[in-house]
Amino acid sequence: MSKLIVKVIVILALPAVAFLGGVWLMFEISGRERVTQSLAAKAEPADRKPLYQRLTYDVNDVKRHWGALDGGALHSERRFLRLDLFFPLLYGVALAFSSIMAWQALGRRFHPAWVLTPVLIAALSDWAENLIQLRQLGYYMAGGDTVLQAGWIRAASIATLLKLLFFGGSCLALILLVGFMLVRAFKYPPGDA
Repeated sequence: MSKLIVKVIVILALPAVAFLGGVWLMFEISGRERVTQSLAAKAEPADRKPLYQRLTYDVNDVKRHWGALDGGALHSERRFLRLDLFFPLLYGVALAFSSIMAWQALGRRFHPAWVLTPVLIAALSDWAENLIQLRQLGYYMAGGDTVLQAGWIRAASIATLLKLLFFGGSCLALILLVGFMLVRAFKYPPGDA
């Protein structure tokens, strides 16, 4: 039973550490604190929430959000978005590895695509979101808010929504798999035949 507990801890801790460690590292390297301070000082409360955490946003939301940032904060935001291109690899690999570990522990009773596809969709959506925002931020920094492209901002918003839904779904699926592992272990303890 102690091996099972260790396995459960590893399965759940790996993606949590990768995610939290990655977020912390991106914040530290990018100087994201400057963005947070600028938003707290100049943005309305509804516009302080980072775009990557919103379920939806449009070009006007982006104009208000980035409009509250000074030049240094905009550069920090750009560094953050560039670093965020590597983040889906970090959390994606950790989440996929843990999901496969749980899938194997359950005896491989279904195709692994059921646990890997949501992780892949989350990572691809995250990349799409970041690439679009990075390009639009470049336009914004060069030409102001009149050069932002509403269609591309809408596409980034859809990618953000997909990322949040599929990342959350992947985490929930992993928790369910671990729950099934524990139920199975208690229902059929080793040595019972």
